[in-house]
Amino acid sequence: MRQRADWMVPIDDAILEYVRDAGEVPPAVIGRNIDTHRNYAGERCRTLAKYGLLERHDDGYYSISEYGEGYLDEELDATELTT
Repeated sequence: MRQRADWMVPIDDAILEYVRDAGEVPPAVIGRNIDTHRNYAGERCRTLAKYGLLERHDDGYYSISEYGEGYLDEELDATELTT
C-alpha cells in the first residue's frame, strides 16, 4: 500500500500515474486526462515537484522523478519527503 504524506490528496496518485504513463506533459493535458481543472492539476503538480515526486522542466512540462517512481511502486514512503 502506498504511504501518502499528510500534504497529499487523493488526486495526486492519479496525476503521478498519468505522468508516468504519458511522459513529459503540461498540467492542462494532465487535468484533461484525469478529469480535473487544469489550474488545480497545475497547483498539485507544483506541490508534487516541490517534494520531489515530479520534475518540472523549463517549458512548464512535468515528468515523473525517481522518487515518484518509487512512491508509485510502493518502495518510497512519502511521509519521509521534505522540501
